[in-house]
Amino acid sequence: MSLATEFAPAKVNLTLSVGRARADGLHPLSSLVAFADWGDELEAREADTLSLSLAGERGPALADEQQNLVIKAAFALRAAAEQPTRGATLTLTKRLPIAAGLGGGSADAAAALRLLNRFWDIGFSTRQLAEIGSVVGADVPACVHARPLLMSGIGETITPLIAWPELPAVIVNPGKPVPTGPVFKAYDDTHPALLSAERPPVAGAVSDALSVIAAGRNDLEPPAIGLEPAVAQTLEALAAAPGVALARMSGSGASCVGLCESLDAAQGAAQALQRAQPGWTVQAVTLQAAA
Repeated sequence: MSLATEFAPAKVNLTLSVGRARADGLHPLSSLVAFADWGDELEAREADTLSLSLAGERGPALADEQQNLVIKAAFALRAAAEQPTRGATLTLTKRLPIAAGLGGGSADAAAALRLLNRFWDIGFSTRQLAEIGSVVGADVPACVHARPLLMSGIGETITPLIAWPELPAVIVNPGKPVPTGPVFKAYDDTHPALLSAERPPVAGAVSDALSVIAAGRNDLEPPAIGLEPAVAQTLEALAAAPGVALARMSGSGASCVGLCESLDAAQGAAQALQRAQPGWTVQAVTLQAAA
């Protein structure tokens, strides 16, 4: 195989419950996660060594990273396969906003695991790739699966949903990066309680899924708003947009998602928001259904 590509979809946290930090500083969580038909793309070409180049309008923003998660994932895969000399020329076309709560770096790392597993003909299962991904980043196992799921533990426990519909939505990012670390620190200052276990939800229709999501929350939303008021502005604009049934921040922000009952409604909301806020990133999407 001389050339292969892999899609890295945006990860959307439809709910996110976060517990009190453990002794090691990591946070137990429970999150209902879905993946969009919008994201980055990774390409692999044959080479003797392993390298990464960046493309797309957002690629330059990653140029100063000491070790991109894509390369970290590639090294982890080579080590797990005991094939340390494998090479590839990787090109990441970056479309998702940076530090946006859409799991962009984790999605890219997961795409690297899937792509190179196929490109190098290693033959690891999705579960094995997710285990390898857990050493790369907490969100990587979920992004390896890239389907509707409940993520728990510190992100390593993945329960794919057995019944979940496609969800039309509009994703909005106000162009304000919100680093995850300060958001969690602000959350810790609220002295959160221990986390209760959650059961994987089941929904057959969009209305059922919206009810499930509305009953949940994103615990990081208030601290993120405290650090970056643009999150509140984004949520208010989404909630007021025509056709949006529910608005919620994704991950640690600043991206927010507006859920709609139809793709036409999502596209209409996206057009209205883009007209009102031309400086924002606005994208109508479909969040994938359970297989």
